[in-house]
Amino acid sequence: MTDARTVIDHHIDAFNNRTPETDPWADDAELVAPDGPFTGRDNVIAFLAAFQAAFGDATLSIDTAVTDGDRAAVEGTFAGTHDGPLHTPSGPVTATGKAVTFRWSAIYLVDAGAKLLRSEHLYFDRLDFLAQLGLVPN
Repeated sequence: MTDARTVIDHHIDAFNNRTPETDPWADDAELVAPDGPFTGRDNVIAFLAAFQAAFGDATLSIDTAVTDGDRAAVEGTFAGTHDGPLHTPSGPVTATGKAVTFRWSAIYLVDAGAKLLRSEHLYFDRLDFLAQLGLVPN
């Protein structure tokens, strides 16, 4: 049987390899993020694709993961260069050319038997992120 960590690793690999067709989101998935929530596989994939478009070399890594059955808590690092427009609720932010690295954490609900992600609650320090882009004072 597949475990929660394997499904999450598959998601991270799909993000890093730009293969959304292999990303294991369920059709009725939910992603709660600072600019969300996003409901449904297509909307979740679109949110991730927007980050990939804004940060063409974006990568996610997992630093720590704790699993308990179908749930997991993960801490990781995002790294990328802002080389495309970043779409925000306030409108697009023109590429700054700045490299950013920030920590993120997420709580996942996984259907390991079906090898699907059902839910992710994503957290990161938006102020630190915006400061690295030069959009707010350090």
